[in-house]
Amino acid sequence: MMDVPEIFRGYALVRVTALVYVLAVDAVRLPSVAHPAVLVAVMLAVSAWTAFTLWSYASPARRRTWVLVLDLVATLVLVALSPWVLGPGSEQSVVPLWTASAPMALALWRDWSWGVLAAVLVSVVDLAAMTSTEVANWGGKLGFVLLTGGLGYLVAALRRSTCERERITASAAAMAERARLSRLVHDGVLQVLALVERDAPSFGPRGLLMATAARQQEVELRRLLQSDHGEDDIDVTVADLAAVLDRHASASVTISTPAGRVLVDNEVAAELDQAVSEVLTNVARHAGPGAKAWVLLEREGEDVVVSVRDNGVGGQLEDFEDAHRRGRFGVRHSIRSRVSDLGGVATLRTAPGRGVEWEFRIPGGRAQ
Repeated sequence: MMDVPEIFRGYALVRVTALVYVLAVDAVRLPSVAHPAVLVAVMLAVSAWTAFTLWSYASPARRRTWVLVLDLVATLVLVALSPWVLGPGSEQSVVPLWTASAPMALALWRDWSWGVLAAVLVSVVDLAAMTSTEVANWGGKLGFVLLTGGLGYLVAALRRSTCERERITASAAAMAERARLSRLVHDGVLQVLALVERDAPSFGPRGLLMATAARQQEVELRRLLQSDHGEDDIDVTVADLAAVLDRHASASVTISTPAGRVLVDNEVAAELDQAVSEVLTNVARHAGPGAKAWVLLEREGEDVVVSVRDNGVGGQLEDFEDAHRRGRFGVRHSIRSRVSDLGGVATLRTAPGRGVEWEFRIPGGRAQ
């Protein structure tokens, strides 16, 4: 059970106040009770027991169940002995108000149902020990039981709220740190790897090996940056489009995304992912041997722009438009229709020997 220090401080104040009230009341009626010496012993014992219980309840490690139960037993014993200590005609126990301390402790640090049960036991013993049978006394005991149960329930709700707040705070801090590290790596390490991949082949066979190794490390590093690390997503209705597109990275596909997250609705992310997959499939099938592709994700105001280009054989724009009319290459159904359904625009550019470039512009991206 989560410990909230404010709960103990409030309880300690109530218990000490109840002790002061007991000492004042018993001191006033000391000359008229049946056993004054016993009442003085009760006052000392209650003071010592209050100090012990407050010391025990102050720390979760010392807040043992046996202390809570013994606190309740001591209360029941004092209430049951009250008629004999005070004498005939007494209408209050030797520890008035203080009797609520043990049930309250059980409600706060075990469960509200434990507190209600303890309050019922104290009330029954108190009513049985009292000589008065007025209905007002029954009403007071019922109120005591209800108040104890309500207090325990409210404290349990407070603990749940505090746990949820701390979980959200920790998750937000973890995501912020992850975004910071992502920016550092994106602006530094990934750019260096991209530079090595681009320029190293000019150094000969060893340079080509360096470029291949740099590409492999870039892919692995991107996957590591976009992994979940066991974090709980606060909003499960959105997805990070940068993370979705990074999964397409390979030795022949280069992914470039912003350092931060690009949040879009789950449906938007899924449809764009399928559209990009179809384009990359066409590159692998029709762009020619050794063709490479580049996927670029950008934010332009409120729009999300995804560009996919390759260095393949390309072709005449009219041929691609004809393929669109005939439903070939997935141009009509898997690419343009997906983007159109999202309220976006898909633009195709190509020329013989200059590869193919697709641009998808979708409204409604959210940066983070």
